Amino acid sequence: MFQLILLAAIIYLLYRWLRQETPRPRGGNPPPPPATGPFNRSAGPIEEMRQDPVCGTWVPVSQAVTLKRDRETLFFCSPECRDKFQAGPPNG
Repeated sequence: MFQLILLAAIIYLLYRWLRQETPRPRGGNPPPPPATGPFNRSAGPIEEMRQDPVCGTWVPVSQAVTLKRDRETLFFCSPECRDKFQAGPPNG
């Protein structure tokens, strides 16, 4: 039993010694960098998203491939989806 307590004390002291040797920043952690990208609310207005009627992917309006049909504008994620939509349902 004494050997187990002695081993635990040695491991604890070794742990404490190793923790002192590793450099740690003073004054806490630095603040995180400012958020960027689509999830940053301070970056300006959030862009409107539209769903592709062929594959269901949500696409920002500025990046969407469009097709005007009657009085409606349809938004697609790619020219391939637009072409599939124009071709209609597959025969068979």
